[in-house]
Amino acid sequence: ADPESKLANGALHSFLVSAASSAEPVPTPVRTGSTGSSPTPGPASGSIDFDTQMPFGELEPFGREDTAQELTEQSVKESDGMVDQLERAEVSEEKRAVFRALTRLRGEAITSFDGIARSQTGNIDQYSKTNKWRQTHPLHHLANEEADVSKWAFPDAADF
Repeated sequence: ADPESKLANGALHSFLVSAASSAEPVPTPVRTGSTGSSPTPGPASGSIDFDTQMPFGELEPFGREDTAQELTEQSVKESDGMVDQLERAEVSEEKRAVFRALTRLRGEAITSFDGIARSQTGNIDQYSKTNKWRQTHPLHHLANEEADVSKWAFPDAADF
C-alpha cells in the first residue's frame, strides 16, 4: 500500500493508521526471493513490496484439471435440470389454472343453459294451459261427414 495515498492521508486516516505507528518512521521495505532465500532490501522509492511466494509452495496442487472440469459440467447440468424443473412446474401451474377457469366457465354455462331450458319448459306449460289445441283445431270424423250418401255419391253437378 502507498503510505502517501489520498486515502491514507484523508479523513479516514485516524481509522486506517494506528496512533503508535504514525509517530514511528516507516521501515524500509523487504523483498524476499521466490526461492525463500534471505530477505534483500527493497528499492528506496518508498513503496512497499510484498512477499509473493506462495506459502507451502512445495505441496502438490489438490485435484486435477479434468476433475475440476467434470465437476463444473455436472454443476451446469444440475443447474439446467433445476431450471427445467422450474419451467415444468410453471407450465403445470398454468395448465391447472386454465383447467380450473374452464371448469368454472363450463359450470356457469351449464347453469345458464339449465335456466334457459327451465324457462322454455315453463313457457310451454303455460301455453298448453291457456291454449287448447283441440279447440283451435276441431276434429272432423269421416263417418259424420260421409253419413249423407246422396251428397257425396251423387253430386248435383255430376256429368252423366
